[in-house]
Amino acid sequence: MRQQSKQKENEIKFGINSVRVYPTDEQKVYFINLFGANRWFWNQIKDMTDKRYENNPKLSFPSVSSLKRLLPRLKQEQEWLKKIDSTSLQATAEYYCNAQEAFFKQKPKGRKPPKFKSRHYYMQSATIKNVHYRYKLKKDNTVQEGDQIYVVDPHTLQVGKKLLLHTSSLKCLKGCTIKRMMIKYRQDLDRFYLSFTVVKEKKNLPKYDEKVKKTGKAVGIDVGLGKEWLVTSDSHRWSVPDTFALEKQKNKVQSRFDRNRSAIEKRVARFNHEHKEAKIEKYDFQNWQKLRKTKSKYQLKIANKRYDYLQKVTTWLVKHYDVIAIEDLKTKNLMRNHKLAHNIANAGWRMFRQMLEYKCEWYGKKLIVVAPQYTSRICCECGQKNPAFNHMKTRDWLAVRQWECPFCHAQHDRDVNASRNILKRALA
Repeated sequence: MRQQSKQKENEIKFGINSVRVYPTDEQKVYFINLFGANRWFWNQIKDMTDKRYENNPKLSFPSVSSLKRLLPRLKQEQEWLKKIDSTSLQATAEYYCNAQEAFFKQKPKGRKPPKFKSRHYYMQSATIKNVHYRYKLKKDNTVQEGDQIYVVDPHTLQVGKKLLLHTSSLKCLKGCTIKRMMIKYRQDLDRFYLSFTVVKEKKNLPKYDEKVKKTGKAVGIDVGLGKEWLVTSDSHRWSVPDTFALEKQKNKVQSRFDRNRSAIEKRVARFNHEHKEAKIEKYDFQNWQKLRKTKSKYQLKIANKRYDYLQKVTTWLVKHYDVIAIEDLKTKNLMRNHKLAHNIANAGWRMFRQMLEYKCEWYGKKLIVVAPQYTSRICCECGQKNPAFNHMKTRDWLAVRQWECPFCHAQHDRDVNASRNILKRALA
């Protein structure tokens, strides 16, 4: 069963990403051991459930509580697990059950079963729960209580009794109650990050009163590519996130990286074939590691720039409109077109929709999702479908930016007409 915690009506639960942490050498060793323990426990659960299903397919999947009850026995068999934070291993059991449940229910459709985790994956992570503790001191029998994770100052975070972490700014945690903390390690960048699941009162959100204020306006939004990335029914336009300069630099590094990798793989294969005792790996080559790190930096910059742009656009829309209507696009299906896949991925349509969903929920606005069929081919004035477009190829149809309705002779901009049809369907 999916783990859900109760929360008050005036509170919201959300995530805070990418707080950089600068651990010492001892703390790095602790984190690496933590990643290894969580990875080992995940693989043990995966192996056990697979064998259980092979032996008897009729057996139901074990619950979260039954998986958590395995931990005391495993700690007796594997003494090194006693040094690992127990809440972290409990969170791993919860995540595995959530992944298995999503596979059974097929949400989203086509969801695959959880896989074994590898230590070679570029991202390693572990979650620590913020447990409220209470204990007595033996000396004077005084009672002490507090949270396992709390902010000491804007650049210092205390985790447990011994772990004092120096981080980038923690001002984003002001007024928040920390529920969970996830530690992430990017192996390609050699960087550690923290992300938090927090609970906050709605009134404490930035500019909450301004965003909650009703405007009485409704808008339809048509998404696209290039300069026509977002077009609203009242003719507001936004272009696609401007990451082209970074993309160009990244592509140059990527081509060098690919050439270097293929040459190194041949050298490694030849060396290991000739030397049976002493073998090497491609990760031993420092120049390739430097190129890998440079490439990952560009990819991270592009992702951050796109994320920031989407946050600003969605905040503006929620602030100025009470009802927002968008198309129910199947991005995964559209990505199968290899000629447009890169541009569609860069447009971030799915992320745009997710941001609108949770921001509308926060600020009491309404998001309506409608079917996307023929929104560009139907006249928004008379509601008739233009028969001239019936036998056009997709390439020719996409080139049409302006057209005239043969029934009511109204002049239409393709994207503005589509956004107005989307709004009509939402309000119908």
